[in-house]
Amino acid sequence: MFFFSLCALLIFAALFCAKSERIERSRRLVSLVIWLQAVVSAVLCAPVLLDGSVIFRFTPDFAVDRTSACFLLLTNFVAACALSYAPTFFRNETVIAQKEVPLHHENLFYTTALLFVLAMNFVFLADNLGLLWVSIEATTIFSAGLVYFSRDKHALEATWKYLMVCSVGIAFALLGTILIFAASQHGAVPGGSLNVRELMACADRLEPKLLQLGYIFCLLGFGTKAGIFPLHTWLPDAHSEAPAPASAMLSGALLNCALFAICRITELVRLTQHHAICETVPVFWGALTALAAGLFLVHQNGIKRLWAYSSIENVGIMLVAIGLGSPVLFFLQALNHSVAKVALFLLSGSIIQRFGTKDLSQIRGLLKVSPACGILLAVCAAAVTGMPPFGAFIAEWMILAKSADAAQGVAVCILLIALAISFIAVSIHVSRILWGVPKPQLNTTDSLAQYLIPSLLGICTILLGLTAIPMVLVKAL
Repeated sequence: MFFFSLCALLIFAALFCAKSERIERSRRLVSLVIWLQAVVSAVLCAPVLLDGSVIFRFTPDFAVDRTSACFLLLTNFVAACALSYAPTFFRNETVIAQKEVPLHHENLFYTTALLFVLAMNFVFLADNLGLLWVSIEATTIFSAGLVYFSRDKHALEATWKYLMVCSVGIAFALLGTILIFAASQHGAVPGGSLNVRELMACADRLEPKLLQLGYIFCLLGFGTKAGIFPLHTWLPDAHSEAPAPASAMLSGALLNCALFAICRITELVRLTQHHAICETVPVFWGALTALAAGLFLVHQNGIKRLWAYSSIENVGIMLVAIGLGSPVLFFLQALNHSVAKVALFLLSGSIIQRFGTKDLSQIRGLLKVSPACGILLAVCAAAVTGMPPFGAFIAEWMILAKSADAAQGVAVCILLIALAISFIAVSIHVSRILWGVPKPQLNTTDSLAQYLIPSLLGICTILLGLTAIPMVLVKAL
């Protein structure tokens, strides 16, 4: 119950920020609470991670297994990094970008961000498909306030698109959840059930047609939230208009929540005799998403939209891993993507403040303006495109190998083309950012706080690759 007490502390901190009239107090409180949440999550998940057979159960409908424990840790780490960077970002809005951030705007940001983190935590704690749906719907409501932070017409358009598209998707997911409940009523569970463990225990007795139809609707609904092609239209606008710390959480944590829901339902369907649907559809759809995102990456005019489409590409790769029935590869790809992408969005926020524009054509000569920022951007961009020796290279290689073993030749070919296009497109865009002649009269002030969190994440991307390669070699031998 200590974890739920800490969740109550998140709510208290959110209410404090909503009423606070001293922004420095809010900043210190948020940083303290969010890192405390990350530490408690690590302590809570340690027994589950050390023994994969252990399931830490709070109530019949709230539990943590190894997969959810991994994502719970990742989500809280990502949120802690983003929200720890947020005070520096908002100070720089005034000092570097010369944009005064109203007190109530920043306080509202912290309030909605803490509630957003709380909702994401419950996604991974929920052991009930109904509660899982409610938690994901809550993430939509709370994160909408983050997208609308700047209060201009572009933010308003992005927020409405986000709410409308994702709400329609979540409605489909609700219909799919209801159909799965109906499938359990036909001889499987008296009265029906949405408890994940109960459904898995009687998977063979679930009504197959209702279950398959429910799976398709859930894949369509949660896939919309994850940004799967062609249901991705909200994602580039939302990530581009939200402030950098919010964009980091949207890309590094929120997308994982929707994909986790798909993974949970896929695991259930895979236990039945009609499991072909959860193998072919996600693999092909994921590969198609990665290819479409790669093509969109070729012609981009905004730096944050560039990373948004890169996130869609990685969503496609993760969906392939889910379709292959490998939660381990799904998490490995999610881990490497989240760490690198959070750093890229935070760095992009700093670049936009320095150059005064999101337009890629106006951002040149970053290595001359800020060598530290340029080097970090190059490292994290290389990591997110899957270059060796970064961890994403290992994850993507193993996904391709498993796809080949599963006789998914078409998906392998599509993925290879998508990865090649994405690598070339991102490399060209980043090289143009790093080199060239910068605009005159740029603010070149650097601070340690500005690069502390991105540097930490950049080091993590390198360590993930250096530790993953020996493990894979040992396993292969």
